[in-house]
Amino acid sequence: MSRERVLQRRLRTLGTLQEAVGALRSLSAQHFRAARAPLASVRTYRDEVQRFLAVLGESQVPEAPAGIVLVAADLGLVGDYTSRLVQESLALREQTGPGPFVCLGHRSVSMLSKAGVEPTSVQPSPTSVAGLTGLLLPLVDTLLSLQRRGELGALWIVAARFEGAGEYTPMRVSVLPVAAPVDTPPIAVSPYCNATHLRLVVVREYLYASLYETMLEALASEHGKRLVTTESARSWLDERTAATRRLAAAIRRENSTQEVLEVVSTSRATRRQATR
Repeated sequence: MSRERVLQRRLRTLGTLQEAVGALRSLSAQHFRAARAPLASVRTYRDEVQRFLAVLGESQVPEAPAGIVLVAADLGLVGDYTSRLVQESLALREQTGPGPFVCLGHRSVSMLSKAGVEPTSVQPSPTSVAGLTGLLLPLVDTLLSLQRRGELGALWIVAARFEGAGEYTPMRVSVLPVAAPVDTPPIAVSPYCNATHLRLVVVREYLYASLYETMLEALASEHGKRLVTTESARSWLDERTAATRRLAAAIRRENSTQEVLEVVSTSRATRRQATR
């Protein structure tokens, strides 16, 4: 196969890769914007629920091991994103001791296994805002069920905090027990509602809102990192495509020159034979 044909195939392959990377970049940008948009309103709602908990009395945490929810990533093109979060969760586990460990993201399971940690539950990592509700509702119910059975005391979330496009910091978020604000004025207990039942309902709502907020931060961090990675990949592909095109053009010029030299050589040989 000629070198020119090989280079043409390489150019087609690079073009296909450019289309794939461009599609990933556009998709990540869309998910990034979707994750950043509701953050302010979610934080406001979570603060209001937390303030309401202040009037319902102290929350009782069972004497049970602390649990950890690790929010990692299932998709690629994020560099060391998952490994950094796994290291943070392992460092937290050394401090809190063994307890329920919920892992969101299958990529982190092998890293945890190498460290001797077997997750209690492994679920797919959220990839978009639209998929958060279907993931969080059963997760919240499972965590509260563990707490009611006395198998879960405090609860921590390990996820990424968004610091800017492509920048993030692994963070630990203490969710349970709920830290109620001290500046909230008390209100009279309603005789129309059981205080214990009301607290369970509000704690469930607070847990859902806290997990939702943390996962929005994680999604923004993950897709922001993927945006930077795909942009670097696109720049590299542009450079390789330009270099391959220059090489293909040089080979075409070389082939054209060789053909011209062969024509001239043949013409001279023909004229020499004709003059003899």
